[in-house]
Amino acid sequence: MITAFLNAQLQKRKTQGTLRTLPSAQGLVDLTSNDYFGFAHARELPHKEACQIGATGSRLLTGNHPFFEKLESKIAHFHKAESCLIYNTGYTANLGLIAALSTPETTFVYDLEIHASMIDGMHLGKSKSVPFRHNNLHSLEKKLQEASPPVFVLVESIYSISGDFAPLIEIAALCKRYEAALIVDEAHATGFCGPRGIGHVAELALESQVFARIHTFSKALGSHGACVLGSLMLKEYLLNFSRPWIYTTALPISSLTFIDIGYEKLEKEAHLHQKRLKLLISYFQKKLGVQGSQTPIQPIYISGIEKVRQLSLKLQQHGLDVRSIVSPTTKRGKECLRVVLHSFNQEEEIDQLEKVLRCNV
Repeated sequence: MITAFLNAQLQKRKTQGTLRTLPSAQGLVDLTSNDYFGFAHARELPHKEACQIGATGSRLLTGNHPFFEKLESKIAHFHKAESCLIYNTGYTANLGLIAALSTPETTFVYDLEIHASMIDGMHLGKSKSVPFRHNNLHSLEKKLQEASPPVFVLVESIYSISGDFAPLIEIAALCKRYEAALIVDEAHATGFCGPRGIGHVAELALESQVFARIHTFSKALGSHGACVLGSLMLKEYLLNFSRPWIYTTALPISSLTFIDIGYEKLEKEAHLHQKRLKLLISYFQKKLGVQGSQTPIQPIYISGIEKVRQLSLKLQQHGLDVRSIVSPTTKRGKECLRVVLHSFNQEEEIDQLEKVLRCNV
């Protein structure tokens, strides 16, 4: 019975052309990962801290090495926040934050394009959840007028598929007017935005108007893990109510060391990588004749699941690693090639991309 159930669900995906499989592309030009600055490339682990292989338990039990609190203080200062709490991944940071805030009294008002981890966090709780149209201030205000407090607004500063910036100044003003708490996922803005890569919220000097920020270490920092930034009270609340944090074995010290190294590299190098990326974004848009986002994420929309998958395969055959994004990750009709630019990419690689697309679209 169970085997039949699982098989039926998989066959349904196959019929729809949306079955996921693990990729195996190796040795290709990276035009798809989130390693914006190339920091994820091999680095030797320095003996900065006395290393142990495993954390041995959750932080509330045996896993709270002093390095955690030292690093959290450093990260909070870097991003101009009162407190920082490190999670094992960006997914669990969003999941743990939102699920912890979810009660029968809570209302979440969320942009339709927020990350799946935020959606899943709402699903774990018993709160009311109300979507508003992507980056649409009128739609957001209408939902805020109708929402019952306490209200949390969920957005990303840079959206992971479209590469769009959220209009954070206007959203923060609406949240203030309607006494809603703003939560901003800064995953793709970390490193790319602001002096030293402090993120888009701090770049706009909105720290005091944002209830919580989520920064991930697995993208521009080239490491692993994430954190929630906010008030000291929020940190205490999460220590007590965030189940994905409470019941998870802590990150090993080696992971913390790589996070620390990533922040040191941002301090020294972020402006150079940001400058290079902005030049490549401009070159890419001019070469392909498109008006995309002003971020490293440059989607090329090609309707049709099979068509966009075949184009992705064709690009890989020409040595370019570009992945297709299809349903259920995105809506049908909004399929795309998700091109991601990096500071280590070369103009010749963009030329090759344009040539392959011109010959196959």
